[in-house]
Amino acid sequence: MKKFTLLLAILGLMVFTSNAQTNSLKGDGEVFYSTTFDWGNPDDEKGWTAPEGFYFEDRVDNGFNWHWWPNDSLVAEWTKEPPFESTTFADGHLCLFANLYNNYADPRVGLDNSVVFPTLDCSAHSSVVIRFETNFMNYSSGVQYVEVSNDDGVHWAAYDCGFGTGHKDRPDDVASGKAAIFQANISEVAAGMAQVIFKITWKETSMYYWIIDDLTISEAWDNDLQMQHFAIEWDDADDDTEESSTYMMPKSQLTGSFFNFQSSVLNFGEKDQNDYNLEVDISKNGTSVFNEVVTKGWLDPLYLDTTNLEGSYAPDEYGHYKISYNWSATESEQTPDNNGTDFFFHVTDSVYSRADETMDISWAYGFERYSDGDGEDFWNLDHFAGMRFPIYGDCEVDGVSVYITGGLADDSIDFRYTLWWLPPPEEDPDGEGALEWLTTESLMLDSSMFGTWVYLPFDKDGESEFLFAGDMVYAGIQYNNFHWDRFDRRNNNIAIGSDQTVPRKDPRSIGWYDGGFDTGAYIGSRNLMVKLFINNHDNRIDNVDLVNSLNSLNQNYPNPFTGSTEISYELGQAQDVTIEVTDMTGRTVLMIDEGRQSAGTHAYMVNAQNLESGVYFYTLKAGQFEETKRMIVSR
Repeated sequence: MKKFTLLLAILGLMVFTSNAQTNSLKGDGEVFYSTTFDWGNPDDEKGWTAPEGFYFEDRVDNGFNWHWWPNDSLVAEWTKEPPFESTTFADGHLCLFANLYNNYADPRVGLDNSVVFPTLDCSAHSSVVIRFETNFMNYSSGVQYVEVSNDDGVHWAAYDCGFGTGHKDRPDDVASGKAAIFQANISEVAAGMAQVIFKITWKETSMYYWIIDDLTISEAWDNDLQMQHFAIEWDDADDDTEESSTYMMPKSQLTGSFFNFQSSVLNFGEKDQNDYNLEVDISKNGTSVFNEVVTKGWLDPLYLDTTNLEGSYAPDEYGHYKISYNWSATESEQTPDNNGTDFFFHVTDSVYSRADETMDISWAYGFERYSDGDGEDFWNLDHFAGMRFPIYGDCEVDGVSVYITGGLADDSIDFRYTLWWLPPPEEDPDGEGALEWLTTESLMLDSSMFGTWVYLPFDKDGESEFLFAGDMVYAGIQYNNFHWDRFDRRNNNIAIGSDQTVPRKDPRSIGWYDGGFDTGAYIGSRNLMVKLFINNHDNRIDNVDLVNSLNSLNQNYPNPFTGSTEISYELGQAQDVTIEVTDMTGRTVLMIDEGRQSAGTHAYMVNAQNLESGVYFYTLKAGQFEETKRMIVSR
């Protein structure tokens, strides 16, 4: 699982019935209130009607509030968003489109608005969980809450649903139009209460948007451990630095080890958890080479525990490593999918990459760093966005590759790659900082580059390309944006991929604009898809293909089976996946298109209802990887 929000696939299994409520439950985890915000009404002059029981609070009396939004783009002066891809996107969403209200307004009007839901009877429920799908872009110090009252609004409990975002950030760093999942256990103020009121509030803001869909209120599961975060550090023998792990590291740079394994777990369920434990396992080419377990005693509901695991592991050879974190307890887990995660580390001959191969979000430095004016004086000149690469062993650098995702390719944006060298403090008494060290040729941005790794070699001089242990370099993309229109410089600037899979202990990305380097919130939280190539090609990762070497297909279980069976598989990185089931004659009886799946473990449930008794073969295809196993249907 790449992130620790619940997967949309889980929500997809639920039945959403707009504004439905029942107190007759089939079991724990059961949804007893839900709405898909199916509020569209062509007979209403505004195009929608809120169901009975909903009302809106406008504390600053600006006349604008939450509203229904159809399955459409959100476009205004400073907002350019595609339609929201929620589970039930077709029937519209709940939205507070602040930029629409303040479109070209000067001065802008601040918001302090709430949508209040109908009173809910939770007297029959010993636990209460609220969950919804969302995407937003927060502005400045905007505050986002789910507020709950059980005494007719006299007192309110506030649950922060802002995901810890800052200015222009998105929840869980999801891409435009994609859904993050917010959930909170509100049992302390709602469970067993006959008249519960909750409302969703956005205040202290004036810009951008917040969109919500597919809200449910349910009971908690009995046993529901949820990993909240995980961290790992790379021991670089420097007590003054906290160095992050990486995704690919050349063997010449292997002078450290993995250590300081850390993770936190929340008891999100209704019952206490006994003898819960954290297991960290590292496997190389499929064989475990490190395994440590920490067992804890007792975890009460809604308590969070953070654990550090002793031990370290130093990879010393070419290979493919999987690092797995997993929480478990004595009690049988009802939602094991959110208990852990996997990420990967590869020892290569030449490729140094802090981010993996999977783009989580397309990101443009120019979206954050542009001049708010029109004309020649406002062009983005020599802006740089890249990654820090500590050099642990003497080497010769060869070039840089960047995953380019977009931009307005109309001959107004050019770019090259740059390597900056950071002199040690004793050689930089005046604090002048990094020096431009190596560059590549310049290219004009072309749409054929989009969605590809674009590699450029350095212009070498026979000296500067040689780096030494202890050096720190920055490598990345340096661009000029000559668009006269400020919105083209903002919304259509050159964009590159950003990955959130590999855990970070320190900010590893860095930018340069208008004469200074920047490691702040705009760029510091990024994990940019930039590869530094070291000129050493002795052995390309044990001569094993990086993309497919960690892919595997497991034997279905149960086997033989009569009703259904589970086919599970693992991917070393994100790929398009299909599963084909054939009979003994080779005839295809089932073709399953899983679409693009993230790195990690996945499972598909095959129903034997339309299959006759006999032997079948199932084949997993992921990129160039293909593997077949046999299964038996028995009646």
